[in-house]
Amino acid sequence: MTITSKRIAFFAPIKPPDHPIPSGDRLIAGNLLKALELAGFHAEISSRYICYSKRSATDILEARKEGALEEVDRLLARYSKMAPEQRPDLWLTYHPYCKAPDWIGPRISKALDIPYVTVEAARTAQGINDEWKPWRMEAQAGIRKADRHLCFKPTDRKYLSQLLDGDEKIFDFPAFIDTQPREGISKAILPNNWKPDVPVLVTTGMMRPGKKLKNFELLAEALASLPGFPLNLVIIGGGPEENTIRSRFASLPQENIYWTGQVSHDEVLSWMRAANLFIWPGWKEPIGMVYLEAQLEGLPVIASNSMGVPLVVEHGKTGLLSPEGDSAAMCSNILVMLADRNKRSSMGKAGSIKVQREHSLESAARRLQEVLADL
Repeated sequence: MTITSKRIAFFAPIKPPDHPIPSGDRLIAGNLLKALELAGFHAEISSRYICYSKRSATDILEARKEGALEEVDRLLARYSKMAPEQRPDLWLTYHPYCKAPDWIGPRISKALDIPYVTVEAARTAQGINDEWKPWRMEAQAGIRKADRHLCFKPTDRKYLSQLLDGDEKIFDFPAFIDTQPREGISKAILPNNWKPDVPVLVTTGMMRPGKKLKNFELLAEALASLPGFPLNLVIIGGGPEENTIRSRFASLPQENIYWTGQVSHDEVLSWMRAANLFIWPGWKEPIGMVYLEAQLEGLPVIASNSMGVPLVVEHGKTGLLSPEGDSAAMCSNILVMLADRNKRSSMGKAGSIKVQREHSLESAARRLQEVLADL
């Protein structure tokens, strides 16, 4: 792999990689920094300013933009005091979209005359009245100024192709995780009343309104359709909708369900290592990094054939996918997996191999070199 001294200014407008609140975006941003370093670049977080907003109100938009422009002034003042060889050679922004426009990167790149690159620039449909349109227009203004875009999903490629009137600046970039062995993480201890010969399913998700709540509801519906309850279930997560989600599972035998609450990332992996099968519907799931982590731990997956899920889970080889929103079909897939220990074992092994081969930091680093080196 070619080593370069190129210095990269990294920015995640949703939240920085070292933000205290865990999320898939934080995980991807952190892994992206690791992949950049592995590729031979010197990458550092340029700003921890948060452009993201949960609400589309105009006053919030104006406040976020004003703060971002102040951050531009601060950064340019800082860079002006540096020797030219210490300034960034390239600006890279992870995940600018309608709820988190990048007002900083394009301006810094222009002022320093350096390339501007995005990873996972996206459009999301928000609200029945498109109240996020002003935000999306701001995001698109910045996206159009980028020299290159790296895309995890075909839907993002299509969006950018239409926005930019062509594909020449768009490059595919498979989702990835850190596949290095996780040392010091042992299997979680399962409840004493659980029989060792009953398969253990594990699921995890933030318990918040919207897509996450919908996914938990689909999971509860699928499990409620099983003839009996021949499994044990570990539910990982916490959040404002926890009581609502618990109520959705109330009709199921509670002695077969263990609620962990919100736990650390290492504890999530610990529970995965104690399980036999990972299940998360993945309704409207953009990428599904958790599927990569589960497969790396040797777990076969049950999920939906929705958006980004089939990009990381191969139906029939590393898991079973059902039509989006079809809890009855998901129930059928659960039964297939419960009934066949050998299928669970073979799919789990295939998933681990696939992630290490196609979705590792090393593969991401090679792709970053291919796309960025000549800039």
